[in-house]
Amino acid sequence: MTKRKVFISYRRDDAAGFAHAIHDRLVENLPKEQVFMDVVGIEPGADFVEKLKSTVNQCSVLLALIGKRWFGEDNGGRPRIHDPNDWVRAEVSTAIQRGVRVIPVLLDGATMPATESLPEDLRPLTRMNAMDVRGSRLNADVWDLTGSTITALGGKWPPDEPGGKIYSVLAGIYALFAGAVVLLVMFGSMFTQEVGLPTLLGTVVFVLNAVLLLRLPVHSWVRTISRHKALKLGSLIHLAGFAAMGIGSTDVEGAMVIFFGIVPAATLFLASFAMRRVVRN
Repeated sequence: MTKRKVFISYRRDDAAGFAHAIHDRLVENLPKEQVFMDVVGIEPGADFVEKLKSTVNQCSVLLALIGKRWFGEDNGGRPRIHDPNDWVRAEVSTAIQRGVRVIPVLLDGATMPATESLPEDLRPLTRMNAMDVRGSRLNADVWDLTGSTITALGGKWPPDEPGGKIYSVLAGIYALFAGAVVLLVMFGSMFTQEVGLPTLLGTVVFVLNAVLLLRLPVHSWVRTISRHKALKLGSLIHLAGFAAMGIGSTDVEGAMVIFFGIVPAATLFLASFAMRRVVRN
């Protein structure tokens, strides 16, 4: 994928917010120079027209972001998409003529334009399989779009994250820890006095944290969170769970605080920092 680029085509008064969200996710998974968006990709003082032309000619995938105002409107109230000098039209039609993979992206309930409503050079767009990106599930939809884009470039999705084996070991150990806590609480309720609310609350937090670290597909947000972010968030959740479990307890010793509270949280946080450094390098 060394020379292949992604071009994000959009109309600023129609899809600027979505374009930035998609751009930011793409550059998390691709070299920055492979993702082009006009605001980000054009240097101050550069020829805007020539830069757009040359970049469209180099791209391998074009994302055509289509919102409800994608047609645009000129001063006379006519659709700008029918103007031969409209740059959204020029970007998409150039990509179509060159045989570039064009992925229509329908934003927030927008529908594919009718064939007869488009100029002749854009009509092939209606035969291309579109993807939806909705504000109500933006993270999950942009994740899926990123995967389709990288696959179209010839890459692997989901990518192998650096430090994946270390992450798997830590997540597995934490899952065992959470399971052990559940068993101890169950045995305690069977053979000793009634388990208090703080203990139950802390146990639930540990189990939920294990679900997060294992990235089980219980919710789209869990599925799309990166590993280093999961570790960082997991360290904070663990501290919260341990604090909840210790509320009202008078027999919590310093050694317990260190070995069952601070050490696991610090391990997760330091692993998060290490993975982040590896990803950046």
